[in-house]
This record gives sequence, structure tokens and C-alpha cells, in this order.
Amino acid sequence: MNNDTIVVRTPAPEEMRQVSAVMRVALMMARIADDDWDTWGGGWVEGYVPIAAFDGDRCVGHAGTFQFDTLVPGGAWLPTAGLTRVGVLPTHHRRGILTRMLRQLLGNERASGRVLTSLRASEAPIYGRFGYGLAAEANGVVVVPSRVRPIRGGAPGTFRLLQAEELYAVLPGLHASCTHRVGAISLDAWMWKRILNETVSGSEAGHVVVHTSPDGVDDGYAFYGIKWIEGEFAEVGGTCELHHLHAASQEVELALWAYLSEIGLSRRIVCTSRPVDDPVRLVAADYRGYQVKERWDEQWLRLLDVPAALAARTYHDRAPVTIAITDPWFPENDGTYRISGDGAMRTTDAPELTAAIAAASAGYLGGTSWADLLTIGAVQGSPEAARRADDLFRQTPAPWCGSHF
Repeated sequence: MNNDTIVVRTPAPEEMRQVSAVMRVALMMARIADDDWDTWGGGWVEGYVPIAAFDGDRCVGHAGTFQFDTLVPGGAWLPTAGLTRVGVLPTHHRRGILTRMLRQLLGNERASGRVLTSLRASEAPIYGRFGYGLAAEANGVVVVPSRVRPIRGGAPGTFRLLQAEELYAVLPGLHASCTHRVGAISLDAWMWKRILNETVSGSEAGHVVVHTSPDGVDDGYAFYGIKWIEGEFAEVGGTCELHHLHAASQEVELALWAYLSEIGLSRRIVCTSRPVDDPVRLVAADYRGYQVKERWDEQWLRLLDVPAALAARTYHDRAPVTIAITDPWFPENDGTYRISGDGAMRTTDAPELTAAIAAASAGYLGGTSWADLLTIGAVQGSPEAARRADDLFRQTPAPWCGSHF
């Protein structure tokens, strides 16, 4: 079909209402009602970078990014474009519109200094062709309190439930001090507004419990909701929906889990995103009380600036490896890089592994094995070189974000 009529550009502020409607139709969501736009429309402005496709004066596709930082091995926080709200109307599928939007949007983000881009995919097969690789996984779990308690190994301390007026004063700083896992993202004020909207408005039975150490330092929190579930008289009780649980140490995490397991009338705890190596599963009184219901692709990552990304993270002190990386969208990333315990740099040495940008992005955080990438054909080279790459890149504990955007 002829694409001469399609223009990809940044939408004007007065066009964002139309852009929002197009995205929601493309993703099978109800449109935001006119009466609700004043409440929810701010999420299309604050911290948001949009791109849209127009056929004449009619919007037919949209993609956007939120701005935040991502924690990488070694402790550096890298500027990241969080890709979101991607969709094209079914009337305009298979015309290359999505590719045009993403190429322009990510090119702009790279030019503005974003080193990484990440996303949470609605469908797993889509984004590999745009250079994204699966960099971190998560588990959806159901925990049965009566089976896992008592939970051992928790740090000593006290708990308090935050009042609504305390949330914005306490949580941003506390969360920042508790995000120690690679793959975590920074949460700005606009993100906290989205996360806590229901709790602050009082329309949900939401709670935030804070753990305080014996010396008076807040060192962890859990954000959860409670829903009453009707059933047989002897089985009445509630479900605890765990949204966030972050702590400065694994011992504080366990203390928070012990608190959650003791909530009266709670028959189960459900959470859609927990680390694949969640420590609580090993110290529960009954291992089978921590039930993994699904393992899913939590974080898709793309390196926008390969030299900057490789130089920013640290590597284990192991034998070096040379990796050739190719990026059809940004040829400035193309090259062979020598990775060692001293860091990463371009080299003229022969590559021992060859990776397209999607595979290099998948292996970057240390949660996806280079040996596995070699096995599935995403990387070319020798098994011995892939093992050395794993020795250099591997990350423990496993990468995990735990925050949606």
C-alpha cells in the first residue's frame, strides 16, 4: 500500500486526546471518557515523549517513552527511554508505520543522551526485530501464608503503616535507598502519582508498611492491597495483592514477608512480579507454600549507545572475550569490543563472538546467558568464548525491576 500519505511526527499538545484514543483502540482498551480526561490526561504529558503517525489529520498510530534511569552492574544508573503505549490502528497494519515511528523515536532518544531503552511487551515476538532482547525475567507467584510461616531469617526491627498524607514524603527516598538489584529503574514524582493514585484516593484498600531497623533507619517497605473474598463460611477471608516489596537487604525482605504472612484473615498473597531467585522461597516453612504460577519476560532491553553502555557497567575479573556487535539502525554502534575485568573498549582484534544488537542487549545485564544465546543461534562463535562471556557478565542476584511504567 502507498505510504506517501503517512506522516510520522511529534503530536501537538491539542492532539494528545486523539492520540490517546488511537493507542487505546489499538491495544483493545476502552477510550478514556471525556469526563475522566482531566484526571488521567496528565499521564500523557508528565515525563512523556510521544511520536505519532498521521494519515492526513487523522492519527493512526502512536508510541511514546517515559524518562528514567536503569541500574546496571557496578552501580551506575544509565539514562533510559521506557518505550510504552505502542499501537497502530488495524486499518493501517502492515504498512511499515510501527518501524518508522520507533526508528524516529529511538533515534531522537539516542541523540538526547539516552543510553538504553526498555519495555514491558504486550506480545513477546514483536520487539526483537527492533533490536530489543530479553534481559530479565520475573515470576508470578501465589503464596499461602498458613504454609510458609514462620518465615526465618528476617532482620530485627519494627513496622508501621503509613498514613495517606505520608506516602509521597516517605516512599520516593525509601525506594531509592532499597533498589539494589540490577534492572531496577528510578521512580520520579509522576510515576509515584500513578502507582499510588488508588491508595491515596481511598478507592482501594491499599496499604504501605515500612520496616525500621533497631537504630531507627527505614530500610524497606511493602505496598499491598487487601480484597475480601466471599466463600463458604469456614473459608472466608481475603487475598493480599502485593504490588511492591523492596528492601535494603535480603534479611529485611524476609522480615517484610513474615509481616505479610501474619496478616489476619489473609488466605493467600498474590504477586505478578517477583525475582526468579526470590530468597523467601527457600526459608519458608513449607517450600510448596510459595507457588510459581508463571515465568514471564519482565524486561526487554535495547542498547542505544553501545560504547557508553558497555563502558558504564563492571565485569568480573575473568579471562577477556572479544565480541563483534552489529546494529542496522545505528551504525555508530557497530564494532568489536574487548570485554575484561578492566572494562570494555573497542578493539581491532578478531571477534570470538558475533552478536546482533538484540542478542547483545539480552546479555548486557547478566541475566541472560551468552551460552544460551549461542545455543539458540542468536550469537555466533565458540562455546568456550560464550562461557568466558558468561563469566564476565553474569549477575547475582538475578536482574529484576519490579516496577511497571
